[in-house]
Amino acid sequence: MQPLQVDHQAPSVPAATARLSGKKRVVPISGMRSAVMKSVHIEDIAQLQVPLQGSEDSVQTVHKKRALVAAIIGNALEWYDFIVYGFLAVFIAKQFFPPGDDAAALLLTFATFALSFVVRPLGGVLIGLYADRFGRRPALSFIMASMTVSMLIMVFVPSYASIGVTATVLMVIARILQALSAGGEFASAATYLLESIPAKKRGLYSGLYSSGPLLATVMAALVGLLMTQVMTPESRDSWGWRVPFAFGLLIAPVGYYIRRYLPESEAFEKNVGDRGTMEMLRIVFREHRRALMVALSLAAIGTSVQYVLLVYAPTYAVRELKLPANVPFLALLVCGAIGTVLTPLLGMVADRLGAKRQLHISLAALIVMIVPLYVWMTSGPTTAKFIICSAIFTTVTSASNAVYPKLMAYLFPPELRSTGMAISYNLSATIFGGFSLYAITVMLNAVQSPLVPAFYVVAVTAVFWIFLVVLHRPGSDFKV
Repeated sequence: MQPLQVDHQAPSVPAATARLSGKKRVVPISGMRSAVMKSVHIEDIAQLQVPLQGSEDSVQTVHKKRALVAAIIGNALEWYDFIVYGFLAVFIAKQFFPPGDDAAALLLTFATFALSFVVRPLGGVLIGLYADRFGRRPALSFIMASMTVSMLIMVFVPSYASIGVTATVLMVIARILQALSAGGEFASAATYLLESIPAKKRGLYSGLYSSGPLLATVMAALVGLLMTQVMTPESRDSWGWRVPFAFGLLIAPVGYYIRRYLPESEAFEKNVGDRGTMEMLRIVFREHRRALMVALSLAAIGTSVQYVLLVYAPTYAVRELKLPANVPFLALLVCGAIGTVLTPLLGMVADRLGAKRQLHISLAALIVMIVPLYVWMTSGPTTAKFIICSAIFTTVTSASNAVYPKLMAYLFPPELRSTGMAISYNLSATIFGGFSLYAITVMLNAVQSPLVPAFYVVAVTAVFWIFLVVLHRPGSDFKV
């Protein structure tokens, strides 16, 4: 075969390898033009290797950032919608239920709120199975689309006075859609995010994801202050209550667009199987019962503490401590800001210290501190005491919140990860999240002690901490 002459003016590349006079020679970019190139056989042109590592790293960096933004937006919107609906229940009751009996309308509004806890496990399991069978990306897109439609209804549907019972039905549909999407959000988004990053940064990204609810708290607190301090009662009742949902509606399409064009998780593509839905469920309950119990224990602690110290805090401050109505919003604003910053930082600490060790330290600190702080806070309650205690609780719980997604995700193999996480997290949210508020209210009425929330948190944390220690087998986590 005739050799092909390669001119020394050939375009520069980072490095070129060719067979020159029977042996290989690497010519770096700095020496390309001055090198005297000899004959090279034409078939060797196909073997020239041009590394594109820098370009590949850049693409991977963009994918990681998009995965992080997509996960945080969805998680924050889920909690924002949840908190805002609770804040605005009184106004929503007047708009979507028959007038004349305000108490009955409010009860129906909270009944619709409670319906979400029934729908969430179903939505979580269905979306988790879908994510494990067909991919994380389409599941994430569906979740964001459901959130968007739910907020769209809350913003634009006319009131009961305009279209009658149709308004009520549409509002209930909106809450069901929100519950379905919320049920699948944690498992699908956390799974996708943690499968898209290097192992050495899983604590950081787990913390960043967990900062979503705290960011939502800041947003909701600002909305609460806007509603109570800026708007007139007439404005709130007529149209102002829709503004918080409209704000969420502006963000939701951005989240959908980002999720729609995410690349699929490599872990999913490597482990996707052809099992049927019922077979996947049987495998989860038959072969991963211990993992389910460990994940359920983790989620039980996280949701109980979160609901008592965050969701129930406004009611507790006003009803039990007799503080002004704007104090809870100020406390939520301060604590949300602290947690939003601190949780990712503590995720970074977990990458060095170890997620399990950090969890144990955080739970021990919470059990030791919470009762004395409640005693101090309730002996002559003031705004300063309430905010200081809330900030301390946020600091301590941020250390455990930062590692929950990481610890839960790797209890399950990739092909069942979303399903396993969805089952354990949503059962916990339904039983220990929603039930916590009811149980504390009943016990406060029965015992007449303002320390009830503190003892409840100690009891739940201690019991499920023991379960964690007994059930979890070191070294049993799945690594990919």
